[in-house]
Amino acid sequence: MSVTLILLPIALAAAAAAGGIGALGATVTAKAADKDSGAAPEIRVRTRMKDSTLLAAALTNLGATAIDVSRTRVTAEVDGVSLTMTLTEDAVWEAHVEGLDGREVTVLGATELLQRLDGEYALMVQHAVAEKIRQRAESSGFDLVSETREADDTVTMVLNVHAQA
Repeated sequence: MSVTLILLPIALAAAAAAGGIGALGATVTAKAADKDSGAAPEIRVRTRMKDSTLLAAALTNLGATAIDVSRTRVTAEVDGVSLTMTLTEDAVWEAHVEGLDGREVTVLGATELLQRLDGEYALMVQHAVAEKIRQRAESSGFDLVSETREADDTVTMVLNVHAQA
């Protein structure tokens, strides 16, 4: 069995929240597949994932192998499953999870994988933003006074504004 996940951008998901669309880390609703049709269950979740390069880095952090990345498609093998993510014309990622070597994929297992991937992606975004702040602070009129990293990998930066003469 395989599972297909539709990953809605946060802005679209917020507008559709009243329609029963869930969020990673919160409620996930599944559209039951017709048992006779053999169709994979479909899950709609909201996500912050946009950048395929950061997505590939997040997959690497999860221990994925056979990662192949283009702007609109990412494939990888992770935790005994094949993950294929395709960016639709509507800028919505679709993730298809299929078991390898006879491994069964459940809705719960696919959802947990995407939750872990979403968490790793968030860390990749945080690292990229922190690096941009470090690089641009001086030219933007700031001094980076201190930077701390918490146990959960949260980064706190203290910036001072340059004094104007």
